[in-house]
Amino acid sequence: MRLTNRFVRVFQWIAPVLLTGFVVFGRGLLGAPLGWMAAIGLFLGPVVALLMYIPPVVFVFDRVAAAARKSRLAYDITSYVLWASLIVMGLTLQDGGDDGVYGSVLSEWGVLGDDATVLAFAVAMMIASVAWLATLAAAITSVTLSRHPGMPPAAPVTRADAPFTAP
Repeated sequence: MRLTNRFVRVFQWIAPVLLTGFVVFGRGLLGAPLGWMAAIGLFLGPVVALLMYIPPVVFVFDRVAAAARKSRLAYDITSYVLWASLIVMGLTLQDGGDDGVYGSVLSEWGVLGDDATVLAFAVAMMIASVAWLATLAAAITSVTLSRHPGMPPAAPVTRADAPFTAP
């Protein structure tokens, strides 16, 4: 579980830019035409990235987790669900162009049909929305628990837990 905590602590700062960029432009790298959705993504991408930065910023204020250098399990799970759903959104996002519908990555590869990718995108978008709310709730709960007067203090960081220390 230690590796999972470390990965979430690092990737939560990279994921908003990386995953929104994948949803908007990664489709083009994987063989799907970009079309108008890339232009729309240039405006919506930064908004989504800023919204994705809210839970990590809230989570930074969790003194217990910061002192123990750990994230809570609920925060980790909801973060993974959010990131996975954004990857699915990037693979299933279709684009409507001037000449008709451009296919998604999965429809261009022949894995799913056009109707199935539209449904998969809608489901992934709903899951991503719920996962973002759950991640925010987990971050707020984490901060609330760390500031509760009855909460025991965090375990001190030992030399073995501290990153980049010389032996």
